[in-house]
Amino acid sequence: MHIKIEKPVIESILNQIIPFTEKKDNTQITSHILIKANEKLILKATDKEIGIKVVTNADILDSGTITINGKRFLDIIKTLQNKEIEIKTEDNQITITQDSSIYKLTSFNASEFPEFPNTDEMSKIDIEIEELNKAIKKIYPVIDNNNPKYELNGALFDLKDKTNFVSTDTRRLAVYYSNAKAKESKIIVPKRSIAEIKRVIRDDMEIFYDDVYLILKNGEIMFFTKLINGKFPAYEKIIPQSLKYELSIPKGEFLSHLKQVSIISNEVKITINTDKITFESISDETMQAKTSFEINTPLEEFTFAVNSRYIMDFLNVIESDTFVLGLNEPNIPFMLKDDNFITIVMPLNI
Repeated sequence: MHIKIEKPVIESILNQIIPFTEKKDNTQITSHILIKANEKLILKATDKEIGIKVVTNADILDSGTITINGKRFLDIIKTLQNKEIEIKTEDNQITITQDSSIYKLTSFNASEFPEFPNTDEMSKIDIEIEELNKAIKKIYPVIDNNNPKYELNGALFDLKDKTNFVSTDTRRLAVYYSNAKAKESKIIVPKRSIAEIKRVIRDDMEIFYDDVYLILKNGEIMFFTKLINGKFPAYEKIIPQSLKYELSIPKGEFLSHLKQVSIISNEVKITINTDKITFESISDETMQAKTSFEINTPLEEFTFAVNSRYIMDFLNVIESDTFVLGLNEPNIPFMLKDDNFITIVMPLNI
């Protein structure tokens, strides 16, 4: 293989794909990226759980396929000047040249690099990329971390005629109701993969899935992730079928006052009266915080306690200036609602 490519081009691609490589063991083929030169230049990286392929243009003087340690390759590229770089291989040796700077690295056997899945036999999700981006942004904060029930460490794509995107950390449940259409199925996408999707997503991508993989791709980028093999909780049973009270509340004022008392403690008591909402920190007697704002409500007095972060996570991802607070009784879950996005929150015992 023999190619020439501008340094900013290759550096940008490497910054994008290096997070997909194996970091701990440089003896593994997955610590390497695969570079294939033919009509286009193709770069691949994977740790076998997630993977990415990027296609770009380069001056290809001789075709070929190599692997190269991803981190070391990027470290070398970063030290070079912002102009053309020459990459050449002979047997298992890679030579990287720019002016008087020469680096030589050893390649692994490219045939050992993991195969990537393809979409030939996969089903497609019919969704606007903007809506997918919005859905995963809103449910992401509620995906659990390191839960022994591994399926909770991911987001459920409840695929059907109108697809729901769902996450839970057992203290709250987030559901985004979309117009996406797909063959009926339930797939669980790992939290790490959701984070990477937010990073690689492009407006013209198509989305495919089967029982093992989810794939997003366009002409330049292909991203895949393995799915979590498990059964997601029956989330529909957690959603209240009716609400005694549905209060329309200004987001800005509510969030501002909630933040004020959260400086002292994340555990906050909220009291709703006919003319105001009061926020009080729940902490020891040495530190206290209390604030309120005026608002008309149908409630004489309704008090509940909550981890303030749960409400702030919701308010920080909605676009509207107001939201709906749905209540039944102080000691049972309440609902936060904005258009087609809801979060059900378990209150604290007080």
